[in-house]
Amino acid sequence: MDMIGIQYNAKLQRLVKQVKESISKEIMPLVRQLAPEYTQDAVVTTDAWSDLISNAMSFLFSKWQNERVSAGASRIAGEFVQSSLKKSERDLKKSAGIDVFSGNSVLQDYLKASAQQNTQLIKSIPAKYLEEVQTLVMANMRSGMRPGFIEKALQEQFGVTQRRAKMIARDQTSKIQGELNRKQQQGAGFSYFRWLTSNDSRVRHDHEVFESRVTKYGKGVYLWSDLPLEKGIPVSPGSPINCRCTAIPVSEREVKANQDAGRTAPGVLR
Repeated sequence: MDMIGIQYNAKLQRLVKQVKESISKEIMPLVRQLAPEYTQDAVVTTDAWSDLISNAMSFLFSKWQNERVSAGASRIAGEFVQSSLKKSERDLKKSAGIDVFSGNSVLQDYLKASAQQNTQLIKSIPAKYLEEVQTLVMANMRSGMRPGFIEKALQEQFGVTQRRAKMIARDQTSKIQGELNRKQQQGAGFSYFRWLTSNDSRVRHDHEVFESRVTKYGKGVYLWSDLPLEKGIPVSPGSPINCRCTAIPVSEREVKANQDAGRTAPGVLR
């Protein structure tokens, strides 16, 4: 991840830790308090402890699904999208030497939709985390597992949630920056781009092929309107999940120079 993705992930990880602290405060003391009842060998004739756990979980759900949390998620998403926009503007100026206009309605609609989508993804983190915790705690208490075992299971679930938050940050960073790159290049009049991988062991084989393939326009050069296919689906740099490839703008003059110099394969479009 680049710096924007790292900062986005840091904010999501902070959220995960805050939810974990709430779980530790509200649930584990209750689990320890109720242990003599749900771990006993005799047949338990009442599930009074399950009502106490359910009430505690209901409190946590309400705490992490209110307007304050929604507003915080919206703010984080908005900052992330705006930071991505500024990076895209800087990258295009660096690669093509031009300033871009980001006020057009199509781009603004995309930014708004991206912010809304990321807001929902952020809100889903505590919601899914608490759902998993509720299932885990209730199942283990019904099985008579002792507090130490439940606490270890909760720690493992914390790790799962941390990884999910990181995946969201990494995937959304690549997707949004890739889409902004595409829209701004096209808006600036670039019909062509060069596929560039991150050139490491994690690069997909198909994307290595896209970078090295000689097309009608040059090595690794494609039309935005005629994207290469991955498993039959048109893809652009950054659009597949966890793709870290980038698109470098290519001018019509460069394409013509490639064709004049014989650096193209006339029959290969994508």
